[in-house]
Amino acid sequence: MFQVAPTQKLILISGPGGSGKTSLAKWIGDACGYTVVSEDDYWREFKANDPQNGLRTLEEERIIQRRVAAEVRRLLIEGKQVVLEFILYCDPPRPLLAYREALKGTVSDLLVVLLRPSVDAILARKKRRGREQEQDAAAEAAIALSQLNCLDSPHIKKEWIVPNSDRAVSETLDWLARENPGFFA
Repeated sequence: MFQVAPTQKLILISGPGGSGKTSLAKWIGDACGYTVVSEDDYWREFKANDPQNGLRTLEEERIIQRRVAAEVRRLLIEGKQVVLEFILYCDPPRPLLAYREALKGTVSDLLVVLLRPSVDAILARKKRRGREQEQDAAAEAAIALSQLNCLDSPHIKKEWIVPNSDRAVSETLDWLARENPGFFA
């Protein structure tokens, strides 16, 4: 296994759909010079020919996670600081556990950020996105609640959870920078 330089940093950002993961990752990339990797990009490509573009099987998860982890590892070896964002939707949090395991030993500094907005904040964000498939408020509230409940997993450390219902993306980044100055210098 390749070892990276001791200054390499990796931020894992996860949370329910609509929690602000992508926005926060992009903000960190722009403001702090991190390379952003979005698991969603890999899923879109992988499921492009799936007429239902539907549920993810465990085997598909493993394939995507291996591809994403390989890309993150490559970027770290190249000397990049990386922020990886992906959705949290199950307990145990398989993607989080898989990335932590796959990238163990390849990065000197790892920060896990799990966003926890309220259901109302998620619904408001999804409404602003305007995606047609996300406009059934009752269905989206049930999904949001289910995904938020995943944050109560025994596999998740409480210090990873960042409440962000009433924070703008810039305020969330400011809070993270105060709490984790070595990642945002």
